[in-house]
Amino acid sequence: MGSFMWALIVLAAIVGGYIIDYQKNKMKWQTKSSRTEDDLDEMRTLLHQMKKRIENLEAIAAADPEEFSSGSKRDPLQQIEIDDEESIKEENRRSVSNKAKKQR
Repeated sequence: MGSFMWALIVLAAIVGGYIIDYQKNKMKWQTKSSRTEDDLDEMRTLLHQMKKRIENLEAIAAADPEEFSSGSKRDPLQQIEIDDEESIKEENRRSVSNKAKKQR
């Protein structure tokens, strides 16, 4: 009976060690996953901002192609930056749509 108790204690220590290692690895995976999600959110935000800027540039190019290709005397960053997202977005869509209709 005494040897059975010693074997049981050794077995419990081994299983306990594996459980502790598993929990440590689980925490590492969760930390890495959390960092990856944060990076992904940051990239999504950046992508969304870049899409807005591209829409703005398309509207600028469609408004006056000669001025856009030759360069304007106005501050180019002022034209690209987005102030009021929804109103400018709708205005840009209308402008590009009108320019496309005129070229047909």
